[in-house]
Amino acid sequence: MKQSFFILITFLIFSCSISDYKTIDFDSFEITVPRDWKKCDVEGIDSYVGGLITNTNDTLIFDLGLYSPDVSRNDFPLVFDAAGLAELTTKERALLPQTKHLIVDSFTEDINFNEYLKYTSEYDSIACFRVKFITPKNKGFGATGIYIDSLSGSSTEYNKMKFGFYGKYLSDSTQLNFIKALKTLRFEKYCSK
Repeated sequence: MKQSFFILITFLIFSCSISDYKTIDFDSFEITVPRDWKKCDVEGIDSYVGGLITNTNDTLIFDLGLYSPDVSRNDFPLVFDAAGLAELTTKERALLPQTKHLIVDSFTEDINFNEYLKYTSEYDSIACFRVKFITPKNKGFGATGIYIDSLSGSSTEYNKMKFGFYGKYLSDSTQLNFIKALKTLRFEKYCSK
């Protein structure tokens, strides 16, 4: 009786933890995500593009191809003049008061632009690749995701396959779940070469 009870409890605990997540196969890679996230199709022009829709309706987009971007390369500082402020989206204007930013009448050499950069980058490894994790310095303002410089190919032969997977303006909990999911990425097609 004790043994049956122990097996039943173990089964229930194990099945509860499994049921919270699911694995999605995108053919070129797999990722394990919260069960209520959904796969979405996106039309790409020169690369394989797709994504996920979270339970809070955030869209997380991946881009696998020769021109897949590293968003941290466009790390423009949050320093704005009147023209720069006018170019912000409505969402960015609403989020701006919670960020470390600077509004200036004109750009001068006295500004330490590095102090106002958007992103923090950290390197780690996933599957058989070195990856760059990118998060906004100001929570919720900018993109969260990863960049892999080369899944296959080389720069000299102009066939280097890159990979980026990002979500913009994510809440703390969605960002945490997304980073956790990114750490489960599996690239069987590329790692077995």
